[in-house]
Amino acid sequence: MKICVVFCVVVALAMGSPVPQNTRQGSCTSAARSLLSNLSHIMEKEGKMKHQDLFAGFNCTDLEARMIPYTHTASVCQPIATDNTSCSNSRSSSFSETECLRNISGDLHYYDLLLNSYQPSVSDLGPVMTATKDLMLCLKANGDAAEGEFPQWVVWSGSSFDDRLSLCKTLKGFHVRAITMNRALAYIASGDHRK
Repeated sequence: MKICVVFCVVVALAMGSPVPQNTRQGSCTSAARSLLSNLSHIMEKEGKMKHQDLFAGFNCTDLEARMIPYTHTASVCQPIATDNTSCSNSRSSSFSETECLRNISGDLHYYDLLLNSYQPSVSDLGPVMTATKDLMLCLKANGDAAEGEFPQWVVWSGSSFDDRLSLCKTLKGFHVRAITMNRALAYIASGDHRK
């Protein structure tokens, strides 16, 4: 009997296949990973980039992250809780892929506008800006573009030092949000929310 059970388990594992990617969002997970990688690169180097030190004169790691106050990505992209989940079940509604993707697109749209408005435009931000655009285009190609206008969120004051402080806080917030985006897109691509 034990040999039969072991044999069945081995056969099941040998014939197993990876989790099929959601054909709509599976391709966007690599774009999301690229964005996170580019943001992580800036944060790990503490702003010391090829062309200049983005955070010269202060310790960026000591500053708080500035999050976008107009989207709800963290809450609407929270996976459906299962019975064996140890995390708090603060959400009572079911997971909405559409709402999650709309909020992710909104975040990307806003950070894209924000980073493009940074003066002077820093070439060291180019990889982050490109990765942001790539993920936006991927989501748009899959029918999940952000719509509507965003309220003005004044970040840049015109003072070089203050603007670099704001850039640090903004990039830290974007980094945190990129982690959430990666997790949400991986969850969507796994198809677990459809089970």
